[in-house]
Amino acid sequence: MIGVFSTVVSQSRLTRIKLVTIDNPAFRVHYRLSFAILLACTTLVCSRQYIGEHIRCIATGVPNNVVNTYCFFTATYTVPDTNHSAHPGVGPVHWDSHTVRHSYYQWVPFVLFGQALLFYLPHLIWRSYESGTIALLVNGLQRLYLRVEGDKDVSVPGVRSIPSEATRWAKMRDVMNHLDTVTRFRLNRNWAAVLIGCEILNLVNVILQMKIMDKFLGGQFYGYGLHVFDDDNGNRLFDRVFPKMTKCDFHKFGPSGTMQTHDAMCVMALNIINEKIYAVLWFWFVFVLLPVSVSALLWRVAQYMLHSRESFNRLLLREASPGARLDPVDLAVIARQTTYSDWLFMYYLSGNMDGIVFRDLLHSFATGLRKEPGSQDSDDDDTAPLGKAII
Repeated sequence: MIGVFSTVVSQSRLTRIKLVTIDNPAFRVHYRLSFAILLACTTLVCSRQYIGEHIRCIATGVPNNVVNTYCFFTATYTVPDTNHSAHPGVGPVHWDSHTVRHSYYQWVPFVLFGQALLFYLPHLIWRSYESGTIALLVNGLQRLYLRVEGDKDVSVPGVRSIPSEATRWAKMRDVMNHLDTVTRFRLNRNWAAVLIGCEILNLVNVILQMKIMDKFLGGQFYGYGLHVFDDDNGNRLFDRVFPKMTKCDFHKFGPSGTMQTHDAMCVMALNIINEKIYAVLWFWFVFVLLPVSVSALLWRVAQYMLHSRESFNRLLLREASPGARLDPVDLAVIARQTTYSDWLFMYYLSGNMDGIVFRDLLHSFATGLRKEPGSQDSDDDDTAPLGKAII
C-alpha cells in the first residue's frame, strides 16, 4: 500500500521543490495537497488486491460470479427500519416496505477523480495566463551567494549553470525593461485580477464540491463528520450511508418458463474504505479547505486596501525578500505610483529573487518612476542624492 501512495504522490509532483513560485501557500493547498489526496483515494478504491472483491453476494440457484457481477452493475438496496433482521437494512420485503437503492459505489472512483481534476483546474488556468513570465525574469537571480567573476557562466554537472556577474546585470536590465514597459503602458493591469479570480474559483470549487458530495451521498454529507467519534449514532449513520450488507433481486426463467426471483444478500466490502475516505474528506473540506480559502481572499482584500502604504510595503517586501535592506524612499515611490496589479507583480518578484538583487531592482525601478512626467518626485530627481538612508 505504501508503494501505491508513493507512486500517486510522485506523479502529482507533491514532493518536487520548485525554485519559482507564482502563487501562495493557500493556492498550493488546493492543487497540490487536495489533488494528491483525491488521487490517492481514487487509487485506493480501485485497488482490489487490498480489500478483496468489491461485492460478494449469496444466492441459491445462481452461480456466484453471475450474481456478483449482476448486483454490482445494477444496484443493491436496503430496507430501513426493519425489525428482527439479520443485518441493518437487510430483512424481508413487504408490499408496503420502503426500499433505498444504492448505486453510488459504481461511481465513487470516477467522482473522486473528477474532484481531483476540478482542484487542479484553477492552477491550470493561472499557469496558462502567467505563461512562465516570472520564471523567465528571475532565472539566474535567485542565488547571489554563488558568485562567478568575469563574463562567462560556469556549468556544474547535475545542476543549472552558475551565472556570471555580467549575466546577472544583463538579467537585471531585462527585468527593468519589462517592469518599465508593463508599468508605462499598463500591460500588467489584469495580472492581479486573473490571480484573484482563480483564488475565488478555488473557494467556489470547494463549496460546489461539498454540494456535489452531499447530493451524491443522498443528503448525508454535511453532518457526516459530526458522528465519526460517536459510536452509537456514528455506526447507524455510516450503515445508512455506506451499508455493509445489502440485498439484490436476480430474476431468471425456470424450467417451465415461469419467472423466478432469487433474493441475494451481498457483502459490500468496498464500503469499509468508502466510509473512511468520506470521513477524511469531510474534515479536510470543513477544517482545512474552507478556512484556508476564505482567509486567502480576506488577505487579498487587506493587501488591496493597504498596498499603497509605505509601512505595509516595508513589512511585506522584507518578509518576501529576507536580507534586503530596502530604501524607505523607494518604498514610498512604489506605494504611491504603482497600481495594485503592478505592486503584486513586484511582490512575487521579491519572493523569487535574492534579497540584494531585489534591493537594486527596487531602487532602479523607483528611480525610473520618479523621472516619469507628472511624478511628484520628478522635479527633485536631479538633486536627489544617490546614497539614501537604508532601513
